[in-house]
Amino acid sequence: MSTDLLAVTHLSKTFRGPGGVAIHAVNDVSFAIRPGEIVALVGESGSGKSTIGRAITRLIRPSAGQVVFRDRDIAALAEDECRPLRKDLQIVFQDPWGALNPRLRVRTLIEEPLKLHGTADARARTARVEALADRVRLSRELLGRYPNELSGGQLQRVCIARAIATDPALVVLDEPTSSLDLSVRAGILRLLNTLRRETGAAMLFISHDLGTVRLISDRILVLYLGGVVEEGATRDVFERPQHPYTQALLSAHLPPDPKAKLARHLLDGEIPSAIHLPPGCAFASRCPIATERCRHERPVLMAAGAADQRAACLLVAEGKNRI
Repeated sequence: MSTDLLAVTHLSKTFRGPGGVAIHAVNDVSFAIRPGEIVALVGESGSGKSTIGRAITRLIRPSAGQVVFRDRDIAALAEDECRPLRKDLQIVFQDPWGALNPRLRVRTLIEEPLKLHGTADARARTARVEALADRVRLSRELLGRYPNELSGGQLQRVCIARAIATDPALVVLDEPTSSLDLSVRAGILRLLNTLRRETGAAMLFISHDLGTVRLISDRILVLYLGGVVEEGATRDVFERPQHPYTQALLSAHLPPDPKAKLARHLLDGEIPSAIHLPPGCAFASRCPIATERCRHERPVLMAAGAADQRAACLLVAEGKNRI
C-alpha cells in the first residue's frame, strides 16, 4: 500500500486537431500528492496545467500513463466505473459563472452532490447545506438566490462548498482565484488553508500566479510545453530555482516590497509547437545558456539544489544552470 494519496506516472495526453494532427498537450508527467498536502502546478498558458487537472479527475481520458488514486489506477477505468470516485475526487473550475447552472438557486447547487452521492434524507441535506455555507463563509441568506445575484467571490465560495460537500480526499483547483480581484483572492486563499486544516483534504492548485502559489502550496511543479522542468518544496524553488526557465519565470514576479531590486531575465523567441516537439530540451530555443547538446538530447529530472528538489536541465550536473 502506497503512502501517496495520488501517484501520477508517465502521464501523457494527445489531442487530435484538424486533419487528425496530433497536439501533444501533456508529455510524460509524473508526480505524487500525499494526504493533506497542497501541490501547485505553475507555468505559462498552454503548458498543460488544466489538462493534467482534468486528466487526473477523469474529465478527460489520458492517452498514456497511470493515475493511481488510493492504490487504484483510475486512468484505466471505464466511464461508468469513474462515477463512484467523484465523491472523493472533486474539482473547482476557474470560471465560477460558467461552472454553475444559472437556473438553479444556490441552495440547490450546493445540495446537488449530496443527492448524487448518497445523502438521501432531505432534512439532513438541508442541515448539511447550511453547515457548508457557514464553513465557506457564505451568508445563509444567499442560499435562496440565483448565481447572477452573487459576486464573483461569493460564486467561487459556492463552487468550493459544492466541491467539499462529500468530504473528498483530493480537490483539484483550476485557477480558482484568477478571475477575482486582489482582496477577494486573499479571502479565498485563507478559506482554502482553513479547509485544508479542518478537513485534511489534499489539493492540487493550478495557477499562473506565482504570488498566490507561494502563499498556499507545500510543493511546486513547474511546467513547460507539457512537461515538468522543475519540482521541489515551494520555499526551495522560489529561493533557489534550478532550471533556467524557472529562474526566468520567477524573475518576472513582482515582489510586494516596492524597494526590492529586480533582476529580470527576458526570454526571446516563442514556445515551440505542441505539434512538432523539439528533439532535445523543450526550452533550448529560448534558453540564453543552451548548448548544442541541449538542442539534441532530452533532459530528465535530476537532483538539483535542496533535498527533494529536481530539475530537467543537462547543465545542472556541470553547475552551469544559472542564467
